[in-house]
Amino acid sequence: MASTSDEKQIVRGTALQLDANYSTADLLRFLIPSLIGAAIFLLPIPKDGTLTIIIGLLVDWLRALLKDYLPFIGMIIVVVSGVFTLFCVAFKPAFVVKNEFLKSLFIVGPLWYISRALGAVLYVMTYYELGPEFIWSPDTGGTPAFVLIPILVALFIFTSFVIALLTDFGLMEYVGTLTRKVMRPLFTIPGRAAIDCLASWLGSPSVGVIVTRKMYDEGYYTGREAGVIATTFSLVGIGYIYVMAEVVGLPDKYFQLLFATYVVSVVLAMIMPRLWPLSKMPDTYNPEVGKQITEEEDFEKGISLHQWGVRLAVARAKKTTLRSFWESGWKTLVTIYVSTTPLVMAWGTIALVVAFYTPIFDWISYPFGLLLQLVGIPEAAQTGTAFVLAFPDQFLAGVVGAAVSSNVAKFMCAGISITGLIYMSEVGVLILDSKMPVKFLDLIVIYVIRALLTVLMLAPFAHWLA
Repeated sequence: MASTSDEKQIVRGTALQLDANYSTADLLRFLIPSLIGAAIFLLPIPKDGTLTIIIGLLVDWLRALLKDYLPFIGMIIVVVSGVFTLFCVAFKPAFVVKNEFLKSLFIVGPLWYISRALGAVLYVMTYYELGPEFIWSPDTGGTPAFVLIPILVALFIFTSFVIALLTDFGLMEYVGTLTRKVMRPLFTIPGRAAIDCLASWLGSPSVGVIVTRKMYDEGYYTGREAGVIATTFSLVGIGYIYVMAEVVGLPDKYFQLLFATYVVSVVLAMIMPRLWPLSKMPDTYNPEVGKQITEEEDFEKGISLHQWGVRLAVARAKKTTLRSFWESGWKTLVTIYVSTTPLVMAWGTIALVVAFYTPIFDWISYPFGLLLQLVGIPEAAQTGTAFVLAFPDQFLAGVVGAAVSSNVAKFMCAGISITGLIYMSEVGVLILDSKMPVKFLDLIVIYVIRALLTVLMLAPFAHWLA
């Protein structure tokens, strides 16, 4: 179906006005923010005999400036998040109920408001060393309170806004269009799925899952395609990889970690769709709407992928205003502060208490420890625990990585937090809460396969690059 210059193209759930006769100013509106965003996250900067990135320099500056105050700021954020969430759930104030953003953020289910309240209590106990020592010791509550959350507080002040340069000005549309011809043969999914993938790679896994859910609901993906994309391509963003490198104590290995984990993730993306349970999911469209598009219907005949990608990118950039850019940034920042930091404090502390004071995770992670020992990873037993903890929450693998001493072990802990992909505290919940035909057992099986293959594929990179 040929397109015309005034055709409306649906991209990421938004109608874009495509124009074959865009101006130079329109093109620059796409190029300049996109290139700035790419440079901030990807341009290597020499520092102290190693390499970092611009966002790393900004975070280091802020952490040095607020070094003594970041844990306290983190505590205030977590306590306010917990208290205000309980207030909203109990009383449902009109100003929250009438605002879709605030409603989705603060009127949540029992698991989430209990987690936020628990995070607030544990943070206060840890900061002021109240109650039993096994709660607030440096090995347990002290790690999320004084190591992880201060890093997140500093990092996301910048990344929440900089990420929008990558996601809101057309770069995803352009790169996604260029990758169409490789998506189906390599990954068994349609070319338009590159948009979902880039939403994750350049932004957030939750963004990628939300996009995929919407595309399945509207009849643009089959159940199998949606399952593959949500569980295989909702990768953590490049900003998070820097966070994890910092958390485990390998900030100078950011580019090595980025390279290794994305290579492993691409290989996994080729393998996983061809294995059960993904290979056996129903390859049918949402029965409520049926099939809405074919691979050819959203591309104009007679022009190159580059030309079409530029049109999509320019159309996307023209829709982004200074106001929408600002709103996107602060909403991302508030969401991360309110949703993520309490979970890190609550479940990070609990998991570390269980890990340090009980043998439970030792038992569960024993097979991973044996496999890690087989491929020559030092501190294999403790590192194996990270491969189990990354399933409930990706940050917990980083907690273990911060505690081990070997750089190779740290590299592996950071790696599984990136390649494991299906952490239940966010991505898993979004998948299970959708209409996609993916069950909890499916997620367990998919994660275990990914984790086992990660051990085998990531170990050579860890020995080489760490």
